Amino acid sequence: MRWVMKKLVSGLHKLEEYSLILCLTVMGIILFVQIIMRTVFSAPLKWAEELARYLQIWITFLGIGYGIRRGSHIGMTLLRDRLPRVLQALCGLVVDMAGLLAFMVLFRTSLQFLAHQNVVSTAMELPMQLVYLVIPVEAVIYMAYDLGMIVGDIRKMLQRRKGGC
Repeated sequence: MRWVMKKLVSGLHKLEEYSLILCLTVMGIILFVQIIMRTVFSAPLKWAEELARYLQIWITFLGIGYGIRRGSHIGMTLLRDRLPRVLQALCGLVVDMAGLLAFMVLFRTSLQFLAHQNVVSTAMELPMQLVYLVIPVEAVIYMAYDLGMIVGDIRKMLQRRKGGC
């Protein structure tokens, strides 16, 4: 069972990474083509900037999840690093629990926001709910990552306590 979960999580991580790569690549190509069409042919694509904006939204929210998972977001650790190891783990636990609460609020408010997005985009006529669907989906992923970090923080605290720290 543990092996299946690891494979599932690994697959989700790959999906997140490939989605980011795809969005960045498509956005780069679209903007490059848009520049060529506008400057060389004086015929800009009506939908290109709109699609690039929507891809940027997806990149932002996918990137947050990727950063959380990789632990690459900026953090202020000057005070925490000076604490004893048990208090460092406790501090990490508090921060991760605060993050979990923030992601729960993000999930709830994003669902409320989606409920009011009953319009379509101007140029592409794309349902705006589809554009913003990434927010609650990623909020659930953020919560899962944060729960994993909370479990890790608790394990660290218990191991250090047993180790006599």
